[in-house]
Amino acid sequence: MRSLQRRAIRVGYALYILYALYAIAGAVGQKMGATLPFTLGDIGEFCLFFAATVLFVAGLIKEDTEAQSFGWLDALNENAERYAMLVFYVFICMVIVQEVLRRFVLNYSSAWAQETAQYAFIYLGYVGAAFAVKERAHIRFDILLQRLPARMHGWVYLFAELCTLVFALIATYWCLHTVQQLWEFGGTTPVLRVNKIWAEAALPIGFSLMIVRCLQMMWRDVADLRAGRPAYVGKSMFEE
Repeated sequence: MRSLQRRAIRVGYALYILYALYAIAGAVGQKMGATLPFTLGDIGEFCLFFAATVLFVAGLIKEDTEAQSFGWLDALNENAERYAMLVFYVFICMVIVQEVLRRFVLNYSSAWAQETAQYAFIYLGYVGAAFAVKERAHIRFDILLQRLPARMHGWVYLFAELCTLVFALIATYWCLHTVQQLWEFGGTTPVLRVNKIWAEAALPIGFSLMIVRCLQMMWRDVADLRAGRPAYVGKSMFEE
């Protein structure tokens, strides 16, 4: 596994270097009034950069002991959102850095960077919302819980997850309605000129993941209540 990770990092670095050389060649060609023998275009540059990011992040991800013991499906169930968030976060950071360098060093900016960074940030937010549901890391007020006996905490969490599930189901329905309209009538993004479905899909994907995580949390709450175990508290923003 470590050899595959090293290869992924090397390929990711190679793609980053290839992209940098292409950008430098384009900047030099623009100053000299020459044209490159071939051009990737906005979509090609984005695909090259995104592929480099995915491979780079894949090389950084290490299997933990649970993944090695129980298999890749359990590892994916445990870390799917975290892996996706890492890809989007690294992509946003790298896009911003390369765009600053292209604008102020090469004077040869890209048209696709700002648009793709915005969409990646949207995906990051909605996938992160599903991860927060899984970890019970959303902002919450625990005044009621502090006044209730510990045996009632599981029921309160279960009710909260049920409300979240209902909200996610309603949101998913209307998000899919919007996606269906884009599929039927079209509509493209301003720069890449691809269907806006690729951007709007962040909402149904995020809410669908929230539904899955809500069901898993409700299953755990019911199991804890039956076994008499304390409810899973999750993570809090401010530790006392």
